[in-house]
Amino acid sequence: MRREDSSSGDRQVGFAIIPPLQVQTFTDIVRYRFVLENLVAKNLKALYRNMALGFFWSILNPLVMAVVLTAVQLKFFGQQAWWPSTFLCALIPYNFFAYCVSGCANSVIGNASLVTKVRFPRQILPIAVIVTNLVHFAIQSTLVVAALLWFPPPHDVVGWHFLWLPVIVALNLALAVGLGLLVAGANVVYRDVQYIVDSVMTVLFWLCPLVYDAGPVLANSPRWQFWLYFLNPLSGLLDSYRAVLFWGRAPDLGVLALATVVIALLGVAGVRSFWKHEHRFADLI
Repeated sequence: MRREDSSSGDRQVGFAIIPPLQVQTFTDIVRYRFVLENLVAKNLKALYRNMALGFFWSILNPLVMAVVLTAVQLKFFGQQAWWPSTFLCALIPYNFFAYCVSGCANSVIGNASLVTKVRFPRQILPIAVIVTNLVHFAIQSTLVVAALLWFPPPHDVVGWHFLWLPVIVALNLALAVGLGLLVAGANVVYRDVQYIVDSVMTVLFWLCPLVYDAGPVLANSPRWQFWLYFLNPLSGLLDSYRAVLFWGRAPDLGVLALATVVIALLGVAGVRSFWKHEHRFADLI
């Protein structure tokens, strides 16, 4: 039986017994963490090489978008003065997700020389993109803090509900990993995937509660439309971020539970799809 071209010797193609993929994916990353560290350092250096402003560029894009959309919302739609805060509470997590999935789509193809010449767990390539964007996410989160201080909500937001924030961030990260692995492997086989991803990210910007709050929009809708809307896990996560950071309350547990189930299913699908195609990467690139 032919053995898969991979650093993990116990993975085989065909009818071989395969260990739990999610556990193996994690252990591979731990074993080869030095490769991950070098790839993340390489990504950050490539992004900011010869840039005088350095990491400031990572906050410039959301800052400009917030300024432009705030001007439009306040001038033409009569929004409250605190609108920039509620917008940035959702925009920064959305940007993290969008940058991760878009970057992962090209992560394997963009490192063709490594894939064809060096033996290591290929899933480290999209994971390195996600860790790099996690650094940007931390930096961009300072905009949320600044907005909440400069444009404070009309009520007190400090409370025990902040304990939900690590849970929501972890789910956001899990969603990025699951879909990142899915598109990373699929784009090697079907090169159209990266263009589909870019189009989907544009559509998601308007489908998710970014420039609007989902609660009032869905308040008078039938219950099935409410749950259909939140079947998109990103919508549930962004609504949860806004609930905790801006509205000063715990997230809707039903919405968060639905998002968790969908994220788990997408994670399993992403890992299995990536491993299904991994042994062909060197031949397809």
